[in-house]
Amino acid sequence: MKKLLLSALLAATVAVSAFAGTEKVSSVAISNFNASFKRASDVSWTVDKDYVKATFILNNVRTEALYTPNGEFIGTNTAVSLDELPVRAKRTFAKKYNGYTVKEAIRFEGNDEGAYFISAANEKESVILKVSDNSQVSVMKATKN
Repeated sequence: MKKLLLSALLAATVAVSAFAGTEKVSSVAISNFNASFKRASDVSWTVDKDYVKATFILNNVRTEALYTPNGEFIGTNTAVSLDELPVRAKRTFAKKYNGYTVKEAIRFEGNDEGAYFISAANEKESVILKVSDNSQVSVMKATKN
């Protein structure tokens, strides 16, 4: 269930940008962030009812760290190119989703799992795909255009 919740959360993060809430960022989240990402710069926070997100630059890469509202670490997202996907995943994507254009790809690394998420579309449909570390590709969300 936790993996399903995380996957749904990540799919939503890839598909749309979250609007900042008016809630205050938990001091636990800030403390955990500062301990884990000491060299982060340009940090901005977004608060949602389900998660807290820190967006920042680390080693010249835009990164997002996700926390529960109570400040517990969920995982990180970093933008990646298709070249960074596992070879088997690229082949599966090319075969099953020929004619789709990739909008965005991210690498999620959490406590329990790591995965890639790909947002792609053609003229008829938009999809969000999850590529697990063992290169299995599954559809997280599909919508008609």
